[in-house]
Amino acid sequence: MAHAWWTGTEEVAPNYQPKLRGDLDAGVIGVGGKRYLAYDVGQSMLMLPGDWLGTQLHRWFPQFKQIDFRALIVNFAIFVPLNVAAVVSCFWLLRLFEFNERIAGLTSIILLLSTTVFHYAQVHQQNNQLLLFVTLGYATALACVLQGRPRFAILSGLALGAAMLLRASSIIHVLTVFVFLVGCIVYQSRDKFKVFQVVGLWIVGFLPLALLARILDYIRYGSFWTSGQSLSVKQLTTDPIWSGFPEFPANYPWIHPPQVGILGVLFSPAKSIFIYDPLLLPCLVLGIVFWQKLSPYIQWYLISGIFNLGLHILLTSRLDFWHGDSAWGARYHVTSVHLLLIPLIAVFIQRMLLVRGLTQLLMRGFLILAIMVQMTSVILRPSAETGIIYFPTPQNHMNFRLGDRVVNIGCLINSSFSDRCVNKRDNINRVSLPPMRFQKSRNLAFLVWGLALIGIVFTTVRFCLA
Repeated sequence: MAHAWWTGTEEVAPNYQPKLRGDLDAGVIGVGGKRYLAYDVGQSMLMLPGDWLGTQLHRWFPQFKQIDFRALIVNFAIFVPLNVAAVVSCFWLLRLFEFNERIAGLTSIILLLSTTVFHYAQVHQQNNQLLLFVTLGYATALACVLQGRPRFAILSGLALGAAMLLRASSIIHVLTVFVFLVGCIVYQSRDKFKVFQVVGLWIVGFLPLALLARILDYIRYGSFWTSGQSLSVKQLTTDPIWSGFPEFPANYPWIHPPQVGILGVLFSPAKSIFIYDPLLLPCLVLGIVFWQKLSPYIQWYLISGIFNLGLHILLTSRLDFWHGDSAWGARYHVTSVHLLLIPLIAVFIQRMLLVRGLTQLLMRGFLILAIMVQMTSVILRPSAETGIIYFPTPQNHMNFRLGDRVVNIGCLINSSFSDRCVNKRDNINRVSLPPMRFQKSRNLAFLVWGLALIGIVFTTVRFCLA
C-alpha cells in the first residue's frame, strides 16, 4: 500500500489471481471500480517514508531484490525507532506511576524481552505501534491529571486518534483510555469545570485523526461508515473474483458460538494468552495479593486494562479468525495483555528484588522462562507450525504450538532431532529474522546479530538478578 501511494501504481495488480476465497491480497472493489487492499491505512502511512528511502538506496545495492531491500530499510528506519519509542513510553508511564528509575527502566526492557512485544518487534502486524500510541494515550492522560497540565489531554486524544488509524477495533482502546482519564480527573478534583475542560480538550485532540480515518475510507470506498474489513465481508459473495471458489458459511465471519473465542484465547494450547505471555498469570496473582498497596491510579489503570482485554475477547469471540490466523499468539488481544503487564511487571520486579530463597528462585524461573519463550518465537517464521492458516474446527486449537516450535528449532539444528523433522523441513529450513532472510552475507549477519542479542539478554538478566 505504501509503495503504491507514492509511485502511483495499483495496490492490487490488475491480473492478480487469488489463492482462496477471502484472500486478503485480492483487495476489495472501491470507488471507480478500483481495487484497494482492505487493511487499515495507519501502518502504511508510517511505512511510507521508509519505503521511499529504501527505493532510493536500492540503486546502490542492486544485488539485493528490491522488495526485500525496501522491507529491510523500513524495518530499521521506521519500525526500530517506533519499538524504541514504545519502550520509552512504557518507562514514562511507570515513572508517572511513581516507580523509581531503576524499576521503571528494568521493567521497560523486560516488557520488551519477556513478552510478545519482542515477537511483534520483529513481525510488524500493527501491535507494537498500537502499544506505543495507546501507552502514550495513558501516559499523557495521567500527566494531565498529576501535573495539572490540561494541554496533555489534547496529546492523549491525538495518540488515540493515531491508534484508530492503525486498527479500527482500537475504538476499545479509545473507550478505555477515555474512561481512565475521566476516572482519574474526577478522583483528583470535584471541580466540574475542570472535568469538562479536560474532557473537551481530549476530544479536540482525538477528532482530527479519527475524522481523517473516516475521510480516507470515504475516498477509497465511497462511505464514511465503511471500512475495508466490513466491505470485504460484503463482497465475499458479490465480487466476481471469487467465482469458482468454495462458499463460506452464510453467517461468515461470525461462525462460532462465543465460548469458542473466549475459552480459546484464555486456555487453548494453540493460542492461550497465558502460554504466549508466561508472566501474565504470576503478575495477575501478585496484583491481586498486593492490590491494597497499589496507588489508586494504578488500580484504576488495571481495572480499565481488564475491561479492555475483556472487550477485545468479546468482540472477536464469534469470529472465524478470533485466533489471529497464523500469527504468534492471539494477536488481536496481545496489546491488551501488554498494557496490563506494564505496571504488573514493575510490581513483579520490585517483589523479586525484596524476597529471598525459594520465592525469589521461582520468580527468576518465571522470568527466564518468559524470555526463552520469546526467543523461540522469532527464530522461525510465524507460520512454521500452522500448516493451514485458518482453524476450521475448535479441535485445531488444542495443538500445542509452542511445543511444536521447540521441536522445529531442534530440527533446524539437527534433522534427526525428531521423527517429525522430515515432514517439517520445508517450513523450517532457515532462520526468519531480518536481515538473515538475505542469502548474501547471511552467515556474517547471523553471527553479528546473534552475538548482539545474546549480549543484550545476558546484560539484562544479570542486572535483573543482581
